[in-house]
Amino acid sequence: MSEQTRQYGDMAKTASWTMVSRVLGLVRDQLTAAVFGAGPVGAAFLFAFQIPNLFRRLLGEGALTVAIVPVLADKTAREGKASAFAFLNYVIRRVLPWMMGITLLGMGIAIAWSYLAMDYSKASRAAELTAYCMPYMPLICLAALFTSAVNLSGRFGLAEFASAMLNLCMIFALAVMGENFASGDMGKARWLCAGAIAGGVLQLLIPLWGLRQEGWRPRPAIADKAAWGVLLAAFIPAALGAGIQQINFLVSRFLAFGVSDASLTYYYIANRIVELPIGLFSASIATVMFPAMATAFAARDEAALSRNYARGMRLIIAVNIAAAVGLIVLSGPIVQLLFKFQKFTEVDCGHTRIILVLFAFVMPFYAMISMVTRALNVAGNTKATFGAAVHAFGVNLVASLIAVWMGWGIEGLAVANGISTVWQYLVLRRLLQRSAPAFLGENLLIPTLKVLAGSTALGLVAYQGFAILHDFNGVWLHPKLSLFLAMLLTASVSAALYAWILCVWGYPEKDLVLSYRDKLLRLLRLRR
Repeated sequence: MSEQTRQYGDMAKTASWTMVSRVLGLVRDQLTAAVFGAGPVGAAFLFAFQIPNLFRRLLGEGALTVAIVPVLADKTAREGKASAFAFLNYVIRRVLPWMMGITLLGMGIAIAWSYLAMDYSKASRAAELTAYCMPYMPLICLAALFTSAVNLSGRFGLAEFASAMLNLCMIFALAVMGENFASGDMGKARWLCAGAIAGGVLQLLIPLWGLRQEGWRPRPAIADKAAWGVLLAAFIPAALGAGIQQINFLVSRFLAFGVSDASLTYYYIANRIVELPIGLFSASIATVMFPAMATAFAARDEAALSRNYARGMRLIIAVNIAAAVGLIVLSGPIVQLLFKFQKFTEVDCGHTRIILVLFAFVMPFYAMISMVTRALNVAGNTKATFGAAVHAFGVNLVASLIAVWMGWGIEGLAVANGISTVWQYLVLRRLLQRSAPAFLGENLLIPTLKVLAGSTALGLVAYQGFAILHDFNGVWLHPKLSLFLAMLLTASVSAALYAWILCVWGYPEKDLVLSYRDKLLRLLRLRR
């Protein structure tokens, strides 16, 4: 099996489980919006759940993960898998006490804040729910470490399956336990926090099982000071960069939380819709290409380094530009179809749609940041990610404060966040060009122009096709069913046209499209 075919298979496996996880996550968000609407309790939970997620992205999926993967790849290449697993045990022994300490400190601060704040105030609710959510942090941080090691061993999809279990736990907690055993919205929110903790336990156990299948055992490890030094040298600037980036996200959400109770909900839902294609495709691509680039870098194979980076970027560009155009054109129907239930009204859908359009414009840049950041981490230049994060934080903070001062509301905050995202990508791309030009051996201009032209055709067909189909279906179908059928048919035809255009124009990854076409034809028994 060729390198390219194997990578496509790993991406498909990861994307399949990611799709299950994202669909369940969408159901969870729909349920949360229906139960809490755009009210204060729902906003308080969204804010509270961001706190452990901030540390998760900082310590788990952020700095520690990107620092440890190149070290594990190097130790596997030079000393074998057993040595890499021994070092993983040593890292866990060093970082676990810190994670537990941060969790207890965070819970203590949240509890104190809850008691000091006014009863049933916005701050009191958010602080109480934060205390309930904090134990999620060490669970998911350890899970991220295990996932990094198991991905490096070539077993993909376990983390995405575990995320699906998290969403199932939260759905069950809110829809069953909350509805039957809670009194009031705060009681339901407490059950939602309990569901997150139960899901966190599963997110830890599932990749742990996969790692045990690869031969890992929780044995005492002998200290490897040289490898630990390399990890720390990469971790510290990466942690600072990830910390700044997470603070950047938190600033946007905090300001949105301060604009109104509803604003954070609009901001969150729009962001979750944008994250669906990013998580489904771009994250799967970056997840597979990261260990491939790390292995090529450890072997000093510049050709493989350039080839894997370019392949990942072309796939990300092809998916995300087209998805962004589709989200912009169909933003209104998407929000209405997914979230117009019970307490989430048509007015709420209208506000969310505007934020979704603004986020969709910068979605391709957000997706490309994941590949550029991983390339810099593979090259050991984590200081560059810190510098770019500082740039983005400064731009976002200044632009956000101007938006608040000018009274531009949540829309102004979304524009500020978009500007900082574009700026962060440009800074990262420039730093990669300076510090590790081997990644940029292939020119991406022509493929990008092909994608832009194809996406324009996709947008025109989607816009006109939806209008025709929805007007026709709306005469004799239920409004929700009419929306669904019109969007399904429009998206299918537009995506097929887009794929055909890229194949005709000879897009480098057209073989992936053709392979899926052949599988579909065999499934329909139109080809052997």
